[in-house]
Amino acid sequence: MNITVRHARPEDSTAVHHIFMSDHVLRGTMRVPYQPVETTQKRLAPSDDIIKLVACVQDEVVGYAELITYPDAPRHRHAGEINMIAVHADWQGKGVGRTLMEAILDLADNWLQLRRLSLTVWKTNETAMQLYRKCGFALEGTLEQFVFSEGEYIDAYLMARIKR
Repeated sequence: MNITVRHARPEDSTAVHHIFMSDHVLRGTMRVPYQPVETTQKRLAPSDDIIKLVACVQDEVVGYAELITYPDAPRHRHAGEINMIAVHADWQGKGVGRTLMEAILDLADNWLQLRRLSLTVWKTNETAMQLYRKCGFALEGTLEQFVFSEGEYIDAYLMARIKR
């Protein structure tokens, strides 16, 4: 199976929206159910400080990722934040998330001169945390009762990867 990564295009919005509205993505992000596809169309619009990627198998979009950068912040240009890695339910556990993460790390290390990458992950998302640890991310702190999900408040972890 060949997974390719490319920039997200406006015509990807329906496929990305389908991923965003999946139960597992709703549980692991700040998204809420029943959002219209127009919200995803707006999110995929070009931005100077957010790199938006999709993972594809053949022509099917099977994953999405965002890397936030700070090109206009002179004292923070060295930092980036992984805002999201989301994989279609049918493609979980098949290397899509890892492929997107590797693309982000390549951008960070070899193109953007980012020394610090950070992310926030729900305490209940052990699968994502395993991937992040394998990619060199370490726990930096806990945000107590950070998000309300499925009727309860959940803690989140701050994780970061520092390139020394």
